[in-house]
This record gives sequence, C-alpha cells and structure tokens, in this order.
Amino acid sequence: MLAVFDELDRDLESDASKLRYLGDVSQFYGHLQRRGKAAYNPAGTIEMEYGWQRSEPDNAGLSSEQVRRIYDVVDEASDELLVLALCAWGLRRNEVAALHVSQLVLEEEDPHIRFDERKNGPGTVALIYGRETLNDRLDALDTSDREWNGYLFPSTAAEDGHIVGETVQARFQRLAERADVRVRGQTPTSKMGRRFWYTTYLDSQTDLLENLDAITADQGSSDPSIVLKNYLSEEERRQYRREFMHERLANAFES
Repeated sequence: MLAVFDELDRDLESDASKLRYLGDVSQFYGHLQRRGKAAYNPAGTIEMEYGWQRSEPDNAGLSSEQVRRIYDVVDEASDELLVLALCAWGLRRNEVAALHVSQLVLEEEDPHIRFDERKNGPGTVALIYGRETLNDRLDALDTSDREWNGYLFPSTAAEDGHIVGETVQARFQRLAERADVRVRGQTPTSKMGRRFWYTTYLDSQTDLLENLDAITADQGSSDPSIVLKNYLSEEERRQYRREFMHERLANAFES
C-alpha cells in the first residue's frame, strides 16, 4: 500500500489530488470492513504518514439527481454534449473545450477518446455512455458546416478554433442555475461534474463486488475481489465494470 502512495506522492502535484485518491481507497476498504471482508483499513494511517494537507475544503461532487436536473434543462445539442463530457466521461473543462474528432475512436468494440497529452500523461477515456448523442453531434456539425474544423465545440472568434475552458465553465454554471441546482449553497462548477464521474465509478465497482458475492461463496473465498482478479479474464473484468458503470450513468441521465 505504501509503495502505491509513494508513487502518487511523487507523480501528483497537489496534496488535494493525493487526498482524493486516498479518499476513494479508504471508502472502498470501508465498504469491505462493513461487509466483514477486510479486518482493517490499510489506508487509515496514510494521511499521517505523508502529512498531506488540504489548502481548501474538498470539492464536492454532484448527485445523480442533480445531474439529471441539469441535463433536463438542456435545450441545445452542444450543451447536451457538454454535460455528458463533464459528468458521463469525467473530462476536465479544457479537455472538453478542445475535443477534436481526430481523438475519437468509435468503430472498435471499446469506443474511447484518445489523449496524446494529458495532465498525468497520454491516455484514453472510455465512452461508456452517450455515444448516440456524440454521433448525432458529429453528424450535425459535418452536415451544417462544410468548413467545419473538426472541433466538437468550434468557435470562429477564437484563434485556436474552439471555445476555451472558461466558456465550458460558464455554460455549465448557467445550466445549473437554470436547473436551480446548488452544492453547499453555491452554483456547482464544471469540476464537480468530473467529481461526480469518479464517485459514480467507485459506486459501480462496489455494485460489481456485491454481485460477485454468490460466486465468492461457491468458491469458498471471503473476498469477492479475489474472484474478480483470479477467475475472470481482463476482458471480462472490463466488460463487467462498464456494464455496472453504464447502469449507474443511465440512472443519472435518463428520466
């Protein structure tokens, strides 16, 4: 456990980022303790080990009900995609602003967005939910503008050819205000949409482990994570993770 957090301590810039990862791990082991699957929480003393501190209160995430309310007030296709990109794909606002068609890999069995450069290096983001909306947006952009530059949020006024992160923030907050959604008394930020994605993903993994309990009992094991790791292939694990995540996202976006 310490070896993992040694890596995070070196790779992540801010204490707040490190503490968010720690919070997710602690929540996971807390779940295992409550179900009698773990004797203790090995992440319980990590914060004291490194002395990480928060410079500001932890950023809260949106609830599923709040995301649905924001999504329900959308009346433009571009805003619909914007909410999906933040809350269903977990993108940062600058990543949303600069999304380009060349980043989209949609024809394979695991559709995803490819990033050659990202905050923590190159990577991909799975398109688990909202692919139909994305395809509709691409078709509309392609047919309405013969000189479309390939950006999903184009801007003729911007030198780079697309909107900026501050515009994503402003549009998301306008939608939240229209939906009368507030978090801790404040209009939610686009970052709270990303936090919703992380919380939803963690909850979906908890759902998966709970559904493995029956198999765990048949195998004479006390830990469903062992079944997940040792008895399922990587492809099966990925498929199950995506199914449970898709179900959680559908609950948030579909009335």
